[in-house]
Amino acid sequence: MSDHPPSSTACVVGAGPAGLLLALLLGRAGHRVTVLERSPRIDLTRQAGAPVLQPVTLRVLERAGLLDEVRAGAGEISSGEVSVRGRQVARYAYSDLPDVPLPYALTVPVTALRGALLAAIGELPGVELRLGAEVTELMGGEGARRELVFRDADGTHLLRPDFVVGSDGKFSTVRGLAEIPTHVFPYDKGYLDFLVPAPPGWGARITMHFTDDAYVLSMPYPGDRLIVVWITREQQVDAALAAPFAELAGRLVEAAPELAAVFAPQVAARGWDEVPHRQVQHHMVRPDRWLDGNVLLIGDSAHAMHAFGGQGLNTSLQDAAWAAEGILRAAADSGSTRFLQEVLSLRVPFVEDFQEMQRTTLAPLPGEQATEHGDALPDFLPMVLGQPELRPLWAGVLEGVLG
Repeated sequence: MSDHPPSSTACVVGAGPAGLLLALLLGRAGHRVTVLERSPRIDLTRQAGAPVLQPVTLRVLERAGLLDEVRAGAGEISSGEVSVRGRQVARYAYSDLPDVPLPYALTVPVTALRGALLAAIGELPGVELRLGAEVTELMGGEGARRELVFRDADGTHLLRPDFVVGSDGKFSTVRGLAEIPTHVFPYDKGYLDFLVPAPPGWGARITMHFTDDAYVLSMPYPGDRLIVVWITREQQVDAALAAPFAELAGRLVEAAPELAAVFAPQVAARGWDEVPHRQVQHHMVRPDRWLDGNVLLIGDSAHAMHAFGGQGLNTSLQDAAWAAEGILRAAADSGSTRFLQEVLSLRVPFVEDFQEMQRTTLAPLPGEQATEHGDALPDFLPMVLGQPELRPLWAGVLEGVLG
């Protein structure tokens, strides 16, 4: 077994957007980072989702010097409309929101974001990315400083980093090897999305429609296209896929009349094999703790959630920002994790409350309560501006990294 490298500030397991952003921030600060990715190659050509990145998250990317590149390949959203049972209950422009860091959101293809991060990391000599690397062991007990063993084409290697960061997804290997008790279960909310041509005059807007048992979301995608998302119970998604596409097209137009031109009769008459779509099964992840000794969980490893509310990638990229700050502070303070513990004492309850909202909001909407008071709808401002208690952190977390 070889030591490789001799030492590093962090070993990040998982080369998704959150892990890559964390490696970039630490590398920019002059620290040595090893990124381990189990896949032998990173495919940036396949079609993947394009989550909405909210202004608070875009501000982090801007500070990291990535915003212009990401924005060039994204769909822009400057305004939104929310309707419940056919009645508009809210309309907003990002530019009118209080203290908004940027006056727009973006739908960003995950492959484009990942590509921008990989290019930026490639310019940093202190960051090493190893593909085809499988983590096989964490040496050391609960609460201790663990060493990491991984295997790749060159053999078996031992790492002794200051921090092991699990950013390797909802079924995290790092979390399992650290023996952190975790509750992982699928949401009873199905998900289908469609990539379709945008109708003339759609513009930079997002529309959200709540019905008794479903949620229809439509938002810009690069290339004059729309992503149309249908979220409902998993059984309804399965039933829709077993029936002619025209039946679901009719339901989508009934819920969101502005989609009539998108799902016109000639489109609705197509078979499922002619309609590009994705069905996604989302899971909730709730570990007992996100920090155990020098093992830190971020992203889906710490809090996988449903797509409803569009916070999965946002929370993961925000994780990378506060994790970078915490690791840098630990490096300057004899390894103290005090800052990380303080952030987590605020962050974990906030994220778990959001997960719980996702479980209950569509089960079903409680009628007049949602229509008259909006109590069943997610609180919009924290999604756009970030968790209130941590907004100063989002605004200044990279000061020490980027000056």
